[in-house]
Amino acid sequence: MLKSISWSDYIIAVAILLAIYYLFVGMRYFSVEIKDLLSGKRKLKLKAALPNNRAAYNPDDEQSQQEIGGFENTTDDEFTEVEHLIERLKDVITDASRRKMIPQEFKQYLSMVLKEYPSVRYSPLRSSVNELIISECQKYGTVTLNEEEVELLWKEAV
Repeated sequence: MLKSISWSDYIIAVAILLAIYYLFVGMRYFSVEIKDLLSGKRKLKLKAALPNNRAAYNPDDEQSQQEIGGFENTTDDEFTEVEHLIERLKDVITDASRRKMIPQEFKQYLSMVLKEYPSVRYSPLRSSVNELIISECQKYGTVTLNEEEVELLWKEAV
C-alpha cells in the first residue's frame, strides 16, 4: 500500500495539510490583523533581521536628542510609525467625541495611545503630531488642548 504513494504525492499532501493548518491558525488567532491588512487599514510591516545601530535614547536629555536627529535623518520606518500614530489618533479623537468622554478620561486615553509609539517621542515629527492632536480636538470639540497639555501627555506616556 505505501509503495503506491510517490514522493510527489506525499509532498503535495503535506503542503496541502500545512496550508490548511496555517489558514486555521491565522483565522483563529490573527483574524483582526488579517482583516485590517486586507481592508487596507494597516500596512504590512516587515522588520529587519539585524537591529539598527542607533544611539541609545536618554529620556532626560530630550533637547540634545532632537538636535542630533534632525528631519533629514528621519527614516522611512519613522514616517510609517508616525502615519500609524496619526491614523490611531484620529480614530481615538473621533471615538472620544462620539462617546462624550470627560476630559481626564480622554487625556488618559491619549496618553495610552502615545505610550504605544515611544519612537515618535524623540522624532523631529513630534511637533507635527502635537499640532494634529490640537487641531483634531478643536475640530471635534471633544477637549480643547494647548501645546503644553499635549507635551504633558507625552511625558505621562513614559
